[in-house]
Formats: sequence, C-alpha cells, structure tokens
Amino acid sequence: MLNSRGGLAIAVLLYYLVAGPFALYVAIRHGFGRQSGWVLLVVLSIIRILGSILELVVQNQPNNVNIIIAATVLSSIGLSPLILAMLGMLKRVHEGMAGGSPLPPRLFNVLALPTLAALILAIVAGTNANSSKPSDIHDGHTEAKAAVLIFLITFLIQCAIALYSFLSLHSISQGEKRILFAVTLSIPFLLVRLIYAILVNFDTGSTTFNYTTGSVIVQAFMAIIEEFIVVTLYLIAGVLAPKILRSEVQPSPEKSNFSMVS
Repeated sequence: MLNSRGGLAIAVLLYYLVAGPFALYVAIRHGFGRQSGWVLLVVLSIIRILGSILELVVQNQPNNVNIIIAATVLSSIGLSPLILAMLGMLKRVHEGMAGGSPLPPRLFNVLALPTLAALILAIVAGTNANSSKPSDIHDGHTEAKAAVLIFLITFLIQCAIALYSFLSLHSISQGEKRILFAVTLSIPFLLVRLIYAILVNFDTGSTTFNYTTGSVIVQAFMAIIEEFIVVTLYLIAGVLAPKILRSEVQPSPEKSNFSMVS
C-alpha cells in the first residue's frame, strides 16, 4: 500500500505525463536549435517521470540501495533544467530586441556553464551521499552544498538580467514581453524552490527537509507545487509567444557556437 510519499510521486507523475508532451509540442513549435528554454522543460519532464517511477518502486523495494540512489539523484537535479530554462527564455527576449541594449548571446552561453557544472556536482553528490563510506558521505554533503550555492548565484544573476530587461521594455515585441512576464512571475516560485534545496542540503540532520525521508507536505508546498507553477507559466508563454525565424533574430557582434543544451 502506498504511503503519502508514494501519493506525491503519483501526483508528480500525472502532471509531467501531461506537461511533458505539451513541452515537446512547444519546443517543436519554436524549434529545437535556438529556443532551448522549452527543450529543457522536456528534459525536466523526463527527469520527474523517471524519478516518480523510481519512488514508486522504492515503496515496494525499500532496501534496494541502487534504486534509492537513482531516485535521490533524480530528485536533486531538477533545479538545473528549471534555471537553464529561465536563462533560455531571457536569451530569446534579448535576441529578439529591436533596438535598446540587448545582452550578447555569448553572455547567456557563459552563464549556462556554472549551472551545468552544478548539475554534475549534484549527480556526484547524490551518489556519494548514499555510499557506505563515511568519507564519501562527507564529500557528498560538501558537493551538494556547492551545487546549490552555484544554483543560487546563477539564479540571482538571472533575476538581475530580468530586471535589466525591463529597462528596454519599449524595444521588446508584444510576444516577447509575454515571455519576460512569465519569467518575472516565476521568480518568487523558483526562489522558494531554491530555499527548499538550500535547507535540504545545509540542514542535513533535519527530519523535515529531506528529499527522501522529510516531510511530504513541506516538500509538496515548497518544491513540487512551485515546479508545477513555473513549468505551467513557461508553457503558457511558449504557446502565446509567436514563432520567430532565425532570420528575424537581431544580429549580435558576439557569436558563439556553444549550445546551452548538452
């Protein structure tokens, strides 16, 4: 019989079984090559679907260490695609500016690097934290703290970019304004999600803040619902924003071949 954590896993699974195909539709509509923000929502959907399935398996196999490790890792890496999706949305807004002072694409590509590094740290941390060796567990906690701090710093920089974007609001088309407004509305929910991650990783002895054994109610209201809201906002923006051809993107003196999706 499923407990409350299993029930939460089913809720997450059902949401992303709907959101995932919808994100794929939006990503196809805007193109996979440049509008990486929506592609990353597809990635997040896959992560959450797999994580939910593993959580349900854990319900029946609570002593299976490998499945517990996999479920823990998938629970801890969801922030990365969310933050990168936000960055992708902001990049599109600046690429589509007609006049004003748009930020160069290279800046957004460089900002993606720390988040990708934090993603790798989070994966390694999740593996080490479930090790039988005390040294590995200690390293896992340190790596997890470093990862979440990187997420926080990159998030704050992106918030500053969103604020800067409003200074050139007159140069942003109506369709791109919808994306900027969606990003702005998502900020408080992403902040709460980040605070939950910080509490999980810095209060390691807590019985409330923990991805696998903590309070289900707290996790639902500080992490799961926030993700639902952010994903929904970005999907709505993707539907309302017009499709932009590559030829319509404002030229920039700085070009980079680096892709935010790896």
